[in-house]
Amino acid sequence: MNPTTYRVVRHDGSGEIWVLRVEAETLTGAFGPLPTRELPSEPGDLMYEDHPDDLEWIVRAWEHFEVLASA
Repeated sequence: MNPTTYRVVRHDGSGEIWVLRVEAETLTGAFGPLPTRELPSEPGDLMYEDHPDDLEWIVRAWEHFEVLASA
């Protein structure tokens, strides 16, 4: 069983779409904003480490995000 999952979320204030990497129920990466609500075909290949400030913002503002899809 792979403990890594991916979630597509939308920020309710800006409407921005993000892909989140979740490992063992811990949010470990964020990539975005994306142009669509679709989960990329290879979400594991995205550059999550390029967005550490965005990850902190998402964690702080989690109540303002809606999960659109997960895999």
